[in-house]
Amino acid sequence: MKKLVLLWMMFFCCVSFGFDYPDVTIDFNRTPPATVFYGETLRIPVQMGFKNLRTHKVWSMPEGSALELVSGYCPFVPYDARTLWFGTCNMNIVIPGNKLGKVVVGILSYHVWGDERGHDWNRVYSSPGFYVEVIPHPLSVLPIPIQEATANQPFVYNLKSAVKFYDENKMAGRPAQGLVNPVEQDGLRFDQNSFSIVGTPNRTGAYVFKVGAQNASSTASPTDFKVQVGVNLKDKPVFKKHYSLAGALPEQKYSMNLMELIEPQKGFMATNQISFRLDPNFNNPGWLHIAKEDATFLVGTVPSEAAGKEVVIRLIASSNTGGDSEPWAVKIPIAYDPAKKPVIEAFELEKLAGSNIYEDLSGYVKDPARASDLKVILDKVEPAASWLHISSLNPTVLEGTVPDEATGQKYQLTLRANTSIGGSSNSIVIPLQISVDEEQTPRFKAANPLIPMLYPGQPFSYDFVANKDIYPEYNDAPYEIKFASGFNPPNWLRIEENKLISDLIPDDIDYVVNIKVVIKNIPGGLSGENLLSLRVMN
Repeated sequence: MKKLVLLWMMFFCCVSFGFDYPDVTIDFNRTPPATVFYGETLRIPVQMGFKNLRTHKVWSMPEGSALELVSGYCPFVPYDARTLWFGTCNMNIVIPGNKLGKVVVGILSYHVWGDERGHDWNRVYSSPGFYVEVIPHPLSVLPIPIQEATANQPFVYNLKSAVKFYDENKMAGRPAQGLVNPVEQDGLRFDQNSFSIVGTPNRTGAYVFKVGAQNASSTASPTDFKVQVGVNLKDKPVFKKHYSLAGALPEQKYSMNLMELIEPQKGFMATNQISFRLDPNFNNPGWLHIAKEDATFLVGTVPSEAAGKEVVIRLIASSNTGGDSEPWAVKIPIAYDPAKKPVIEAFELEKLAGSNIYEDLSGYVKDPARASDLKVILDKVEPAASWLHISSLNPTVLEGTVPDEATGQKYQLTLRANTSIGGSSNSIVIPLQISVDEEQTPRFKAANPLIPMLYPGQPFSYDFVANKDIYPEYNDAPYEIKFASGFNPPNWLRIEENKLISDLIPDDIDYVVNIKVVIKNIPGGLSGENLLSLRVMN
């Protein structure tokens, strides 16, 4: 009997003291940073050591963060039911800086519970606490190219474009204040309200300012801002020797786009603005003036007594860096029989990129007067196309060379026909379609490209350019990929710079997520809709 009792006690001791309970440690490899810059992603390395993990195990983390497995022997995220005897797991706490002012605070915890062989456990293991706030990048001032200006002409340069992260800090409630030295010199000054260098320089030569910026959290080192003031003869506006000019009708409003009188110069309008004024030393008609709202238009109401006459005005064109042109006299004929004004019939034009346009528009004009001086006036092109104009030698011919970047673009041309007898026709808007090269229309190389799986609880990023999924490739024909019109993507998924991005894949999504995208490049235009199926690891 004593032997039986002894055996029973030995068995009880083995059962009671031979069971190993779970044990977990969670530590940071180094002290976590307290901030992450807006638009960037912070990864906090964390190491887990464990022994005797059984049955139920689940991770918990603060809202706005995710857990990413890196290396080692690791439990599944977020839940695991396997038996894991011992191991070390390296992970990252992932905090996307996708919202200014967002704060992620708390601990990473691991809850283990279960029962086995008469033993039960319910334990929570935690990391040290951490606190991370999304903040704007510190301000910095970029190098500023030397600017050109003309003496005694207004000048404006907005410094916002030179302050890196200006808008980001403003969104965060930390607006930048300009630090400019000197604040004013010889007609130019810094205006804090508009954050611009403004004024009218009253001398030629170089103006040098030291430009910096600061706000509540950062100060940008100053950089030189130089304005070279002078008269640049190559940028002086030049009037065309041959031009097509719209006539006027008695007792009617008159309008003329004066830019049609200026010789085009490649790249000129990118760095200059032109304005016009009537020569004050010439006896110009009192009923004509430069429009107040747009200094490139001549406007007025034609008096009845001007019918059948020709009026002469003298214009001066001025640009920011070229100064004033030579005065130029322009003769405007006044029609005497408005009943015979011409009419332009509706038509459409279609051209290819790189082609030379030479289109005689007289075939689309009905002219009751059969006048020998018929001309076509190009009043406006939308969007703007400086390469397109009416020929200076043949006033009914539309001419120009279509640039490659116009591929796929549709232009709206506002035209008028004019004769000295009947005056100007009513304006008509004509479409000009620049056709695409169908061989260059962008498309996926594979019907359904192989995109990596989505893992719930983790961020995701896929670069279409780097993976060379699209033909023609980006280096040959730069493209833009975006969601198709009318398709509503999931709110956790976006496309930025030809990358498919998610800050955090949600847990409650289907095994397959279907999205629709389109691709656009310059030579090939817009693709059709492409259906992509994203597989989810559940």
